[in-house]
Amino acid sequence: MSEQNEETLKNEQAESIEAEETQQSSEEPVVEVQEEPPKPTAEEIIAELNDKYLRLRADFDNYRKRMAREADETRERSKIIVVSDFLPVYDFFMMAMNHSEQTDDLAALKQGMQMILNEFKKAFDGLGVKEINAVGKEFDPKIHEAMKTENSDEVPEGTVIAQWKAGYTIGDRLIRPASVVVSSGPAKKKEAEEQE
Repeated sequence: MSEQNEETLKNEQAESIEAEETQQSSEEPVVEVQEEPPKPTAEEIIAELNDKYLRLRADFDNYRKRMAREADETRERSKIIVVSDFLPVYDFFMMAMNHSEQTDDLAALKQGMQMILNEFKKAFDGLGVKEINAVGKEFDPKIHEAMKTENSDEVPEGTVIAQWKAGYTIGDRLIRPASVVVSSGPAKKKEAEEQE
């Protein structure tokens, strides 16, 4: 090979390498220096915060209205359920009233009253209402309301002698306390204490 050919070959290789480097450098991403966006003014910040506040207030107002509407709907559904449970009681009561006008048969009236009582108990059971039976139990002010006290030689002091009105609960919640008469113990013991 001649020197000239060698030199031409070297020049071609050098040009080839230079072309590759140029091509690689042109393929690299061009990083443009961007200017920072202008900082908002105090008025712009206040306007943006006020807008957010107004939107949040409107959202809360809508939420409050929706909750009130749902509470009203729940109350109405609850009323319907309770009334539906007591409609059979009302039906039996009306039948008993109609029958009482047509007959003087006390046995039939008593049977009708028993049917009404049974329907009441079914309705209460369906609603989860439990009756408080206080007679013979120790007086508990959480579930009993003492209407009066009576002396009793047989029933210990602080024990319920009689129940005037039944009390009722639903689950752990007291609907109405039982109205009761509570024993104050034997009369002789009270008199002896009063004389001393």
